[in-house]
Amino acid sequence: MRFVLLLLVMTLPFWALAELVQVEPLPGLPLSGLMAFMPAVAAAILAARAQGRAGLRAFLARAFDWGRMRGHALWTPLLLLIPAAAAASWAIQGHDPASPGAAPWILAVMLLAFFAAGVGEELGWCGYLLEPLARRWGELAAALVIGVVWAMWHLVPFLQAGRAADWIAWHMAMTIALRVVTVRLYFGAGRSVFVTALFHAFCNVGFFGLPMYGGTYDSRFTAVAIIVVAVALWLAVAVRRPAS
Repeated sequence: MRFVLLLLVMTLPFWALAELVQVEPLPGLPLSGLMAFMPAVAAAILAARAQGRAGLRAFLARAFDWGRMRGHALWTPLLLLIPAAAAASWAIQGHDPASPGAAPWILAVMLLAFFAAGVGEELGWCGYLLEPLARRWGELAAALVIGVVWAMWHLVPFLQAGRAADWIAWHMAMTIALRVVTVRLYFGAGRSVFVTALFHAFCNVGFFGLPMYGGTYDSRFTAVAIIVVAVALWLAVAVRRPAS
């Protein structure tokens, strides 16, 4: 798959950079996190090759395609899925749910930064890769394939951040389930890349907005919660489609 191979080649320098420069913009986020923009860059290169400048402009415009969004009342609660799961895991650990995490202004800066990174990822995953795979294999299979690639793509940064093996295993399971949720959001909300980038941003703020900038994040609890939500969403789709 050309997109995945090109993405890997373009990601390697960021993995190397994080090995050479041991700096974390946020605790648990090595410099290799800057690779977040590479899915969009890889997809833009391929779109320009296939469709020229007009195709490239149309592709990049998908980053702000909020006009496609529909069913706002139904899909908006999903934006709070990871923040809610993270807060619940914090409370279940026996901590006060009202314990302060990051300051509001830091959360606002995080949201803007993670939205930019979310655009960088979702233009590639949803704006370029998803629909051809969905036409070939169906939405769920496409979501699972992209989810596995997405999770494996994050493996090196997890190792560079010094994450434990069990943390990585649970978080990667959560990542795959989260891609299933993201794909359902994409198709359910009018094929909007913008809404998936916004969802991506809220997810990351949910992780890093916890006390100690995500140091209290429980990957096992969050993985189970997101898997349950992903299964529920796709069961709802499976029940509804035969009647249509």
